[in-house]
Amino acid sequence: MEYGQGRRSLCPTSVTEVVLQVLSIVTWACYGRFIVSAARVTTVLLLTLAVLTACAPRRHAGAPGRAFAQAGAKKELPRAEPAYLQWLERQSMLGTAAQLIAGISGTQVLWRNSAVSRRAPVLLRAAPNWFSVNPHAVSAGQPVFKALASPDFLDFLSKAGMNGLYVAPSGEHGDIWGALTSVASDGDNITSFHFDPILGDEADFEQLAERLDQLQIQMGGDLPPAATGLGPDFMLQARQAARFDGVYAMVSAPQKKWNLLPTVQSEWDCRPLVPEAATSFAQDGLLPELLIRDLLPWATPGGWAVTGAVRGADGQTRRWIYRYSGDVSRPVLLWQDPSGQARRIFSAAVIRHTGMQRQTLTGVKLETLMGLDARQTSFAGKGSSQDAESGVALWDELSPGPEALNDISRETHRYGGWIVQADVLPPSLTASVLAASVDFTKDTIAAPAAAYALLSADAAPLAALLRISLAAGVDHSRIARGLNDWQHVDWRPLLDLPTGRNLAQKAQNLSGGSPDGLCRWSTPASVAARALHFDAVQAASPDNVEIMRRTCFSLLAWRTGLPGLVFVSPQDLTGALDLAVPQDGFPASFGAAPLWQANGLSRQGRPQARLLFGALQNQWADDTSFLQSMSRVMRVRQKSGLAEGSLLAVLSGPSGCIAAFSRLPDGRHWLLATNFSAERRLFPVRLPAGVAADVARDVLDHQILPLHGGMLELVLDARQSRHILLGKEGTKSEGATS
Repeated sequence: MEYGQGRRSLCPTSVTEVVLQVLSIVTWACYGRFIVSAARVTTVLLLTLAVLTACAPRRHAGAPGRAFAQAGAKKELPRAEPAYLQWLERQSMLGTAAQLIAGISGTQVLWRNSAVSRRAPVLLRAAPNWFSVNPHAVSAGQPVFKALASPDFLDFLSKAGMNGLYVAPSGEHGDIWGALTSVASDGDNITSFHFDPILGDEADFEQLAERLDQLQIQMGGDLPPAATGLGPDFMLQARQAARFDGVYAMVSAPQKKWNLLPTVQSEWDCRPLVPEAATSFAQDGLLPELLIRDLLPWATPGGWAVTGAVRGADGQTRRWIYRYSGDVSRPVLLWQDPSGQARRIFSAAVIRHTGMQRQTLTGVKLETLMGLDARQTSFAGKGSSQDAESGVALWDELSPGPEALNDISRETHRYGGWIVQADVLPPSLTASVLAASVDFTKDTIAAPAAAYALLSADAAPLAALLRISLAAGVDHSRIARGLNDWQHVDWRPLLDLPTGRNLAQKAQNLSGGSPDGLCRWSTPASVAARALHFDAVQAASPDNVEIMRRTCFSLLAWRTGLPGLVFVSPQDLTGALDLAVPQDGFPASFGAAPLWQANGLSRQGRPQARLLFGALQNQWADDTSFLQSMSRVMRVRQKSGLAEGSLLAVLSGPSGCIAAFSRLPDGRHWLLATNFSAERRLFPVRLPAGVAADVARDVLDHQILPLHGGMLELVLDARQSRHILLGKEGTKSEGATS
């Protein structure tokens, strides 16, 4: 098996494979789990043979083996093979949870930190700038943890002003179980707490963690999302295994109504339930007529799907109807089930991530739980609220999502960590999210609105959304900017504006997306090229290097030039472009970008993305590179304390121009000014009331700018952004020394 490919099937297809799998499992048992006695090895060997004989030949490429043994050529045992179910349970998240929870339950660990502590400023000072890596979208030539632990790369992180390393997703994903032929583009269909093979193993992680600790660089990553992949937990619930009832939102379809279900080829050949069938089951009381989230225009599309005929541990064959989010391969955990099984999975994930691995920042993705509740007759579909009051009212009706977010946040605090809400939620809900127990929430204003401004030369929606958030009292130092924004632009936050639907459709059209979509899978560099009407060849032309650098810098400026945590990725810093011909099953933005060196091998032969600015290693050696410019801003951002600052005012100027003022902890101010138009502009910026300054210095070129009577006149080239530090004469300026 080549590096990074993972397991594509659980069942052997030849005698040779049987022998190899037996030997590998025995070796794993002896050396990976410290089973050393001959008796135990014999037991493991017998159990392995039982597992392998429980598997039938694959019905199609990628499908897992059947979970019931065959007695003879055509006969089947009347129930799922117990040895196979026991093995499957050990691979599951719920099965692993018992051991993780047992290590904490009843110990003094529960009393070391307060669950309701508010410590966001501590992390903002220690790690304001984060390097974010999706291991499924980079080329490294070796396990990602090992590549990240290389001395050259760590030296770059520490000197470039990066104080945090965020690696997500990290768990094994549903593709390796082969339950469906489709694959998840981002690896987010997690089915296990174990690291994905592309990352490496526990020893690789520990080595990386130790080296980062020596450099005082924090670590972070995501918990499994509420919409997982099709894996052991799902299969065990479908097989009626003991203790697995209630993990997912799943019910058994009465056999008398199987004629309403879609025809499938195998037990895990899952298909969406047609609306007529869903209505029939709702009339029978088996499914809710409508969920609250079905009425929300911003909710990730989902519905009900059905499995094939699955033989259970009790010998009965059932077809299961389950809730999915986005794709039928993403079943939804049932947080509100009285068994508490889904809660146990999240508790165990927090214990492993924060308590055992000591990762500082924890990302949670619970959007699919927002409104996963039967609709009340009084709920008419309050979808896009335009003020804080209506946002609070909507938040209160999104059960069980808010409860789950609160509980997971408090548990993370209890083990000494910080939590970031990592889903795209409407900006009108931001104040409500931050009023809960989370420390940070993903930015849903600057990413789509700045991209829209660049494509349309219209900065009015960006200004409007920022002003609305200020009026709602949003603390912008608790915003996580750029988290997962390298792979797509999500236009749904624009729906909060009165003309939001038209704005989103216009944005999708300008970006080259499908007319009926609300999301454009495209990298920031490709969005910039689209705004300049360049194709990939024109964008990469030496004649256009300067304008492409300036335009990409402007997009990223609306992360780096505002308070809060900042996340940048290899795709952002290398100027990775969309693939001209996307790989099957993946969007165009998922070309592989080099993690550090230009000659790294990509996972499973994923095509390499074309880079505008070059690999990070090459750029780091060039003082004039795009990476060096970004690093200068990140270092000044860290030294000035912008992350802890407060957004004061948003100013509009000539057509396409916008400026944002932020107060720094030491009393100085940071001005971010951008011209999104295609023409050079003179932007007279009047300092807001209460802002006293007599020195203005450009962060990048250290130029001193004239201030007259509280007025700063900025000359901005087409699609240019400038970061300006404002202070009193004699105040130390980091922009002059970084």
